[in-house]
Amino acid sequence: MIRFAFWPVLFLYPVIVLVALLLKNASSKVRKGAVFTGPFINTPTVTSGGFFTVFLPWTGLLLLIIALARPQSGFERLPDAGEGVDIVLALDVSTSMLAEDYNPNRLEVAKDAALEFIENRPNDRIGLVLYAAEPITICPPTFDHETLTRFIENAELGFLTDGTAIGSGLATAARGLGASSTDRRVIILLSDGVETAGVVDPVTVAEAVSTLHGDSIAVYTVAIGRENSGYEVDRETLSDIARLNNGRLFNVYNKNDLEGVYASIDSLEASTLPAKGLFVYKDHYLGWLIWGLLLLAIGEFSRWKAFRITGGGQ
Repeated sequence: MIRFAFWPVLFLYPVIVLVALLLKNASSKVRKGAVFTGPFINTPTVTSGGFFTVFLPWTGLLLLIIALARPQSGFERLPDAGEGVDIVLALDVSTSMLAEDYNPNRLEVAKDAALEFIENRPNDRIGLVLYAAEPITICPPTFDHETLTRFIENAELGFLTDGTAIGSGLATAARGLGASSTDRRVIILLSDGVETAGVVDPVTVAEAVSTLHGDSIAVYTVAIGRENSGYEVDRETLSDIARLNNGRLFNVYNKNDLEGVYASIDSLEASTLPAKGLFVYKDHYLGWLIWGLLLLAIGEFSRWKAFRITGGGQ
C-alpha cells in the first residue's frame, strides 16, 4: 500500500509552475531579449544547454516536493495479542436445534448470523465452542477467520452425545479465554433448551466465572426458539448468567431477531482497532530528496557553464 503522509504538499508544484509562468510573461514585457529558463531567474539561456538548464532543475524541484510529501509504503499487520476483543461463540448443537420454527432450522440460522458477525470483526480474535450433553472446543480464539468460518459452516449435530449442558458450555468457553491478554473478553452463549445433562448448575458456573474474571469477561446469552415451538427454553437461567457476568439476555423469536442480536453485541463491544486494519508504514523520502538535490545541482552547474560560454562571466 502506497500513500503520501503530507499529500497536500504535492499541490505546491503546479502553484510554483504557474507563478513562474506569470513571472516569465511579466519579464518578457519589460526585457524583450530575456528568456525564461526555469526556477532560477536572471540566467541567460543557450540552445546547447537547454535540457540541463531547464528540464533538470524543474525535475529536481518536483522530486524535492515529492520527498516533502513523505511517500510511504505499508503492509497490514495482525493485531497483537493484547489488542482488540477476544470472543468465544458457544453454540448449542443439541437435537432441538433442528427444529424448523426457523427456516430452514435453528442451527442453520444461528450459523448464518454468526458468520456475518465474524465478517464484521476482522481485528478481533474469535473462537468456537460447540456443546450438547458435553462441550468441545472446535477453535480457540484466532485471527484466522477463514478457518473459523469453515468450522462454523461444517458444524452439525450427532458427533456429541445429545442433551443440553449449558453450564459446561459456559465453563469451556471461559476456559478458552483464560490465556487471553486483552482488556475485554466476550462470550456469546446460544441455547434453545434447558439444562438436562450438566454436572454443575449453570448459574453456579456463571458465579465462578464472575469470581475468577470479574469485569474482564462479559457473557451475552441468546435464547433461541418460539414460545409455541414445543421446546422449552430456560430464559430465566440464561438471564441470570448474563446478569452475573456484565452482559444481557437476548430473546430471539425469528431470523431477524438473531441478526439484530449480533448487531447489538457488535455495537456494545466495539473494537478499539480501526475497521480497515492496522498498517505499518516505511518512509521512502530519502531517495527522492537525494535525487532532487542532485538534479538541481547538475542543473545549476549547467546554467553556470552556459553563462560562462555566452560571455556572462570572466
